[in-house]
Amino acid sequence: MSSIFPIEITKPKKYELPNFKELWENKDLILLLTKRDIKVRFQQTVIGMGWIVIQPLIQMVIYYLIFSIFAKIPTNGVPYPLFFLSGFIVWQYFLQVINGCAYGLVSNVSIIIKSYFPRLALPLASILSSFIDFTVNLLLLFVFVVLSKFTFSLRYLLIPLVLLILTLFSSGVGMLFGALMVEFRDTKNLINFIMMIWMYLTPVMYPLSIVPEKFRNLFFLNPLTSIVETFHWIVLNQNTFPSSTNLLISFLIAIIIWFLGAIAFRSMENRIADVM
Repeated sequence: MSSIFPIEITKPKKYELPNFKELWENKDLILLLTKRDIKVRFQQTVIGMGWIVIQPLIQMVIYYLIFSIFAKIPTNGVPYPLFFLSGFIVWQYFLQVINGCAYGLVSNVSIIIKSYFPRLALPLASILSSFIDFTVNLLLLFVFVVLSKFTFSLRYLLIPLVLLILTLFSSGVGMLFGALMVEFRDTKNLINFIMMIWMYLTPVMYPLSIVPEKFRNLFFLNPLTSIVETFHWIVLNQNTFPSSTNLLISFLIAIIIWFLGAIAFRSMENRIADVM
């Protein structure tokens, strides 16, 4: 004879940390949501996951013509395609994670109102989906490293650390946007506007060395600058490490932003069915 134990679902407090134990218990659901996201993205497409590679290549050609051929922006002897890709894959991952986390609640209302599950599983699934894209793009970058006759070094072992900081920061920002989107529909337009400006304020298409010295500290107010510069240092074999202090500050900011985003996301997860 089996007994049934009731499960009590309580409404989260206004400001409450995520239940990490509950998330771990639902890891199979997170993987299932990840597979669903990947399937939805590439279903009924001609070349499927080939778009992961085509997009950065097309962007590379466009910016190569603009910044290297026409504007002749110096990249300190580094082939522009390699310089661009080493920063662009960081930006692309950043953008994908933000969009995935931001639309996590509003894009899954039909699922949310039908069953209970930890809502934080939605942004986590989008992160895993974006990680697959990052891995493919990283392999593409390695191809250009070999073609450009650059050498691999022990610096590459720091990529997981840089990726961790990038993931914390981008998902935190994305969840903050996701919480805002529940209340304010025009947050979608705000995200597109902010992301457009953010890309131009991050040294992805151009080297930080062309920015006048007196303005460089302002660029480092953007945590993504330290992350991109560190990635450049890893891939492009630059002699001087950008700044361990700035990278540490970016790490601390990333942790703070992640917890703020997770708390805001959790506080809005039960309101989504009422306001949408």
